[in-house]
Amino acid sequence: MMTSEIFQVMIVTAVVTTVSVVCLLVIRKKFGHSLMAKHNDVAGFIYAVVGVIYAVLLAFVVIVEWEMFRDSDSKVQNEVQSMASVFRDMQIFDEPQRSLVQQEIVNYTNLVIKEEWPLMEKDKYSEKALASSRRIFNLVTEVRPTNDYQKIWYQDLVVRVNSFRDDRNHRLQAGKQCIPPFMWDVMILGAAITIGFSFLFATEILWPHAVMIVALSGIITLVLLLVMALDHPFQGIIMVTPDAFEDQLNRFMSYFAAQAK
Repeated sequence: MMTSEIFQVMIVTAVVTTVSVVCLLVIRKKFGHSLMAKHNDVAGFIYAVVGVIYAVLLAFVVIVEWEMFRDSDSKVQNEVQSMASVFRDMQIFDEPQRSLVQQEIVNYTNLVIKEEWPLMEKDKYSEKALASSRRIFNLVTEVRPTNDYQKIWYQDLVVRVNSFRDDRNHRLQAGKQCIPPFMWDVMILGAAITIGFSFLFATEILWPHAVMIVALSGIITLVLLLVMALDHPFQGIIMVTPDAFEDQLNRFMSYFAAQAK
């Protein structure tokens, strides 16, 4: 999967750079080197302004997208921590409530890893995982503390199970946050203007100009593809993985194995 996506990035970049060089050749053939060379000085000042504005725009978008990506990963970590806290706090309470809640948390973790994560790549969620999270909440509400010590812990348990439900919702919502379509229009149009403006310069020898065009169009294309990848944190070549859930599931299994001895 990763190799296929990298190949697609290479193909898109190659297509954009090739089209850019072809456009350069067409314009250079139509207007000629000598005519365009007369305006290099004036065009250079204007192009500097255009380039700086577009560079600042791209940098701003990349930074915002990276922060959103990291925020999505943080929401996954928060959900796992809340879930683990509920599992741990249930050790204070008596059977059968303790085992029922802990087993359901393990079931939920498996559902998120095996079923919900692939669905999140399609901006969907697992109905089974949702039902499991509700069962965890209902099972916790059925816990009846038998002494003052358990009553103190139960107050904390209720807070944690509510945090767990909230963190799950935050994770699902994080996958739907993306750049507005208008901003994409601005970035793509800005890329076309920035690359197109570079055609208006003229060098005496063609190939250095073509190399510069390839470098410019290539780096702009790669940055836009990076923004696109970061814009979907649970799918694509750069994505938040379920590693946190998998690590926590291993800890749950270790706990049960220790209890069985």
